[in-house]
Amino acid sequence: MELNAFEHLIFGFISGLTEILPVSERAHRILLLKVLGAEKISGLPVLLIHFAVLAAIYLSCQMQLVKMSRARRLARIPKKKRKRPLDIRSLMDSRFLITMMLPVIVVLLFYGRLSQVSFSLLAVSALLFLNGIILYVPQFLPGSNKDARSLSRVEGLLMGLGGSMSVLPGLSGVGVSVSAGSICGVDRSYALNMTLMMSMAYLLGMIVYDILGLFQTGLGLLTFQWVVIYILAAVVAFVSATLAIRIMRALASGIGFHFFSYYCWGIALFAFILNLMA
Repeated sequence: MELNAFEHLIFGFISGLTEILPVSERAHRILLLKVLGAEKISGLPVLLIHFAVLAAIYLSCQMQLVKMSRARRLARIPKKKRKRPLDIRSLMDSRFLITMMLPVIVVLLFYGRLSQVSFSLLAVSALLFLNGIILYVPQFLPGSNKDARSLSRVEGLLMGLGGSMSVLPGLSGVGVSVSAGSICGVDRSYALNMTLMMSMAYLLGMIVYDILGLFQTGLGLLTFQWVVIYILAAVVAFVSATLAIRIMRALASGIGFHFFSYYCWGIALFAFILNLMA
């Protein structure tokens, strides 16, 4: 059974939110399809939704990405020939971001095999419960204001490894990465911004796999009406992802993300009950 038009819009909204909020997009996709009684969703809307979320993150981080790109280009110019001073902060941010991306890229290389692993609702429930614990712990740790100027490559790799956990249904790459940053003493707002930019690499990898999947399965009987519906679902995902980014940034500079733990534990219980009913 496939999703109908309205359910595609719901799917887009939930996907956009949960790709950013630290509650696991993959787990919510599995649970949503289970609740709606659908076996799967076609590859094209998933591809468009990934593009939409990627666009939302890029637009929200565009200024910082431009600064880092300029700093890297300027660093290649010999010091005597530079017409303006080097932006050391942006250059260090760029190098730290590349370090964070390394574990994500490595995991993406094996995503084809990982995606073939079937996760039961019981496993999803356990991973959601674990995700809640990971989000809950940082509130008990002392705050800090470390950024790329005082962080090591090991800490960057740990945050990147956390970001790669999105491949597991139940763990949030954003949540685990930011929590890892908090454990390492990274400023919460800084950790969130770097994690969002790192997640662009993950989404690009997903887009590549989505395209490869479409080559294998084809588009099927695609009508103009369904193309419009898929595009609308992507627009909804863009809006919800943009909203989620704003919420996360407000929380990063305020109370933090620990209250998402209660939500994760609630959803874990819901998944456990669904498993018993199956």
